[in-house]
Amino acid sequence: MEAKKTNYFVNALKTIWDGIKQPVVATFLGLIVGAIVILIANISPDINVGILEVYAELFKGAFGSGYYIMASLTRATPIIFCAMATAFAWRAGYINIGVEGQMIVGALVATCIAVYMPGPGIVVILVSLLAGIVAGGLYALLAAWLNLNFGASLVIITLMMNYVANYFASYMVSFPIKDNTVTGITAQSMEIPADARLPRLVTGNTIHFGFILAILVTLFLLFIVKKTIFGYESKMSGLNPFFAIYGGVKRAKVMFLTMFLSGAVGALAGGVEVLGLKYRYIDNMLASGNYAWTGLQAALIANLNPVGMFFTSIFLAGLQQGGAALQRKVDLPLEISTIIQCSITLFVSVKFTWNLIKKKKMQKAIAEGGNK
Repeated sequence: MEAKKTNYFVNALKTIWDGIKQPVVATFLGLIVGAIVILIANISPDINVGILEVYAELFKGAFGSGYYIMASLTRATPIIFCAMATAFAWRAGYINIGVEGQMIVGALVATCIAVYMPGPGIVVILVSLLAGIVAGGLYALLAAWLNLNFGASLVIITLMMNYVANYFASYMVSFPIKDNTVTGITAQSMEIPADARLPRLVTGNTIHFGFILAILVTLFLLFIVKKTIFGYESKMSGLNPFFAIYGGVKRAKVMFLTMFLSGAVGALAGGVEVLGLKYRYIDNMLASGNYAWTGLQAALIANLNPVGMFFTSIFLAGLQQGGAALQRKVDLPLEISTIIQCSITLFVSVKFTWNLIKKKKMQKAIAEGGNK
């Protein structure tokens, strides 16, 4: 019995380490690049700070107190959803660049229902989130249908659909659902009633129940990856589509289900952000927040591993939160944290690109071998 418990503990630690080892190495290299940038910035007579001082302020502003930790977790919540949404599609070989658009669709639909639907608060919350999930899933499904039936590039379609979603949402909050009682330059919807909002987890902080949902989605993806036939089929489709088809995997079924789940999780990010934090849809709020692109970075850094993506999303959110502290405390630009974040992604992308090249060569060799 003791040996069994020990093996379980060791396997759990191995699972966690497999998820975070790539982000750890990439982060270390990214911090080295950040240190070089800080040294270059110190050439200016207006800036004279040490590398350790900068990093101390950066991480203090991200995780230095209970308040900053809660703020970083709040920021990380939609990023976690977007990372998981990206992973659902990418691990199956379907490059979904449209998580931002799916997030916007989910947020807009959830807002409309939460504002105008009568009934008990808990019912409104559930219906709003579910409707947003379905809308985002169907929006992603449209891209899959166009790709499968007309051969259109999934990358291009999903990317362009981001703009369609954002401009449609802009129209909606500028005219049909605009809150005319608020004066201001930015168009926005009516405010969601208090009883239709996600509850806060900590009094006096912004972290809300959406973070718990993000944990559940992470566990859901982990379960699919490790324990389900669909998880195996989607993985095989991503590693080698020729082998997957030869093995009896139905490509259309896997593609539609994968893209629907990807869009649904992306839409949940938008619904949670509206119902848990913003309480209304504000024009361009999700596109300008770069949640989807940060989620994409988190997914790449963690090599699409659910555990790794969860912690990487929190780390990247902390970098964004801590970057603001640099400007206030040590008079360094906010972009220092952005440089570090992008450097981490760049180091991971090198490995990702190399693996992609090797996979293409392997697929070509298999195809040529089959034609002989």
